[in-house]
Amino acid sequence: MFPRRTALRGAAGAAFGLAAAGAVAGCTEDASGPDRTRGPGSTAPRAPVRHEVALFDDGRVVALDPAAEPSVAASSALLARATAVVVSGAADGDVRAGADTATALGLPHLVAGPGLSDELDRLGVRTVVRVAGATEPATDGATPSSTSSRSASPSPLPSDFGDREVVDAPRTGVPEVEGLPADGPTGEVLALLADDTDVPPAVAALLTLCAARRHRMGGADPRTDSTVWKPLRAAPDALVVGIGGLGDHFGQRVRTVRRAPEVPGGGYLPFPARRMVALYGHPQTKDLGMLGEQGRDASVRRARAYAQEYEQLTGDPVVPAFELIATVAAASAGADGMYSNRTPLNVLRPWVQTAKKAGVYVVLDLQPGRSDFLEQAKAYESLLREPHVGLALDPEWRLGPDEKPLQRIGHVDVDEVNRVGRWLAGLVREHDLPPKVLTLHQFRTSMIRGRADLDTGLDEVQWLVHADGQGGQGAKRSTWDALRQDLPEGVFLGWKNFEDEDLPMLTPAQTVAQVKPTPFFVSYQ
Repeated sequence: MFPRRTALRGAAGAAFGLAAAGAVAGCTEDASGPDRTRGPGSTAPRAPVRHEVALFDDGRVVALDPAAEPSVAASSALLARATAVVVSGAADGDVRAGADTATALGLPHLVAGPGLSDELDRLGVRTVVRVAGATEPATDGATPSSTSSRSASPSPLPSDFGDREVVDAPRTGVPEVEGLPADGPTGEVLALLADDTDVPPAVAALLTLCAARRHRMGGADPRTDSTVWKPLRAAPDALVVGIGGLGDHFGQRVRTVRRAPEVPGGGYLPFPARRMVALYGHPQTKDLGMLGEQGRDASVRRARAYAQEYEQLTGDPVVPAFELIATVAAASAGADGMYSNRTPLNVLRPWVQTAKKAGVYVVLDLQPGRSDFLEQAKAYESLLREPHVGLALDPEWRLGPDEKPLQRIGHVDVDEVNRVGRWLAGLVREHDLPPKVLTLHQFRTSMIRGRADLDTGLDEVQWLVHADGQGGQGAKRSTWDALRQDLPEGVFLGWKNFEDEDLPMLTPAQTVAQVKPTPFFVSYQ
């Protein structure tokens, strides 16, 4: 609750937070008479008026950049209506004095600059409390109080506010403004503050008016800060304002925390909060890897045993995983002529469901033959809608129109890979899923042509290049080093151990000790 008039309070002491939407209703009578500008001692006749301040209540999310003057942007994001506002000049002293005045009066504070006039019109402002003349900076570092003197050189303010009433704030004290609401707007507003970002005074005054709740994040991504998950999920319709270098994806990231299920092991990003260890293979045969050597429950136990061993070795959380071969490169063309056999959904779905119950992540592996990766991925959309299911592309088996498996090593152009990434990112957004792991199997640099142009700007996808060469450890280490060269920024690395083909296969301890940097994903075939 905010009194109509009170002693000015320092902006530095104002609580920072965002309050929720709602409105304080009021009369809409305009002041009458030709003289609409008055000073503190004016006795111009006026009709009764009651001002209102109302917030949006549609659960919107906005990010503000404190490096730019954000008062108009904050007003546009939070306020649906405000019939009285405080307007100050843009000089530091003016802004501090304006924030003090706005906090004392329980009004929004706007700073003179681009967009001010349009914002006054949008809000329906009838009365402007004008604060001009820079406040002398305090010598002790404190925010200047209401008794601080103002310089004789005011910063520029608009000379014409149209037919609005203009009340000039005095050098000391609080101006008399009739018709102010007794309470601030009600509702829930959450403020997420990145790192050590400071709240600009004008925005702090508005947040105080809104009674906003403040949460300072450890970084700039709400998906990685568990301290904000509960308040965001508990207030799905609250208005959220982020302040700091939050980037273009802030709104979608907030939506993910509010609506998406968590991934196995907790949280909303597969990496880097955890590592994964997977059994690779096809559920109907042991010839393609360890995963087919036992049933679903036994595979869960085996994957967990590997994960626990790696967790002890690395000290990091390690989640068990299945890498299921969904489409298998074939020696014969098949009915469609694509040299790739698609595993039916009813074969894969029980494995996906068992993994979900057991906290196991799943990666669906595609060996497309002459088909297209995106075409094959779409055939498994119903499984990829699960929050714990990612995707892997195996270019070794991506063939040209006249090529056959085992005659040559296949390859894929990065444009096709990026099309898959964009489609998968759209699936994540459409169904409110956590970001997905999108794995690229590779043991030759030629297998992914144009890899430097990988679309790593997809916030809903976490790319992983998986070194799945087999043979002697010297050759495998050389492949690992080659694949790391010119790796696009933000791409994670994976490693494969072959039970029968490696000479010899590394133990978990040897994998952690010898493969550097330590891979985020280790699979066993």
